Amino acid sequence: MELKKIFGQHSAFILTCIAGAGVIATSISAAQGGMEVSELLAEARGGGEELTVKDKIAIATPVYFPAFMFGVATVTCIFGANAINKKQQASLLGAYTITKRSFEKYRQTLIEKHGIEADTEIRESIIARQHCDYHQIGLDVPDQKCIFIEPISGQVLKCYEREIMDAEYHLNRNFVLRGFVSLNEFLEFLGLPKTDRGAKTGWSIDSGFYWIDFEHRLLEDKKYLKHYTIEPVFPPDESYLEGWQ
Repeated sequence: MELKKIFGQHSAFILTCIAGAGVIATSISAAQGGMEVSELLAEARGGGEELTVKDKIAIATPVYFPAFMFGVATVTCIFGANAINKKQQASLLGAYTITKRSFEKYRQTLIEKHGIEADTEIRESIIARQHCDYHQIGLDVPDQKCIFIEPISGQVLKCYEREIMDAEYHLNRNFVLRGFVSLNEFLEFLGLPKTDRGAKTGWSIDSGFYWIDFEHRLLEDKKYLKHYTIEPVFPPDESYLEGWQ
């Protein structure tokens, strides 16, 4: 059951690896077969008789058969991986289309009931991240440095919001390209020291999401006064490497 789950989650990658191994095996088998066929043809000509094309084919076919089978298996794996990738892409596109249509329907209903002003106000509130007054829409000068807290490790840093967003972008880039990332990677992009917990926890696309969203929440306490937390919408977990190792 566990092997079936792993193959189901990474079938395209597994088939691609098998195809790569198949290319190597086909090349080796063909090279070895070529030398063996040369020797067999030389032995057959030792009797002094001229070999016909039919005779040469009869001698070479059994020798080249393994290379032929490796080649067929390799091509099958390549087409199989391509078919699985297309199926996954179609599923993602279908989910995106449904989500987009639902959102457009929601916006249209909102505009009909409350007017275009309400729609504009809500969208600007989302973009501005409610309660994050350090980021102003339409601001054409650099924003000020603020105190940020990474709540999982409890570490504090003072920087611009754009530096935090840059770290979030690079983390998600690795996430999309590789399929998983650790909390320590995020800490490293933030310029913070790695932690033991950061090495054990992280995010994986096997959890069902393909982008790690973050929220910057404005908080106040006696120690830091005005500061912002960097909170992932999807918290990291310790099982993020299952199926990847």
